[in-house]
Amino acid sequence: MIVINYIAIGALIMFIMEVIINPHKEEISVINKEDEPFEFDWITRTFCIIAWPIAFAIILKHAIQWIKNILK
Repeated sequence: MIVINYIAIGALIMFIMEVIINPHKEEISVINKEDEPFEFDWITRTFCIIAWPIAFAIILKHAIQWIKNILK
């Protein structure tokens, strides 16, 4: 059951990332000076679904440091 929840959370995070990035694909391709719009491939999707706790920990660590700097 834990594995199913782990994968479901990762898939949800990946889905949210794709929903947020999808409207801005053309803008991202212009900024990166690419001919084709940005899209996630299946290797990237799988990696993000599996490694989401690492990314979450990094974001949380930087967010805590940012909040501590604001409160000083």
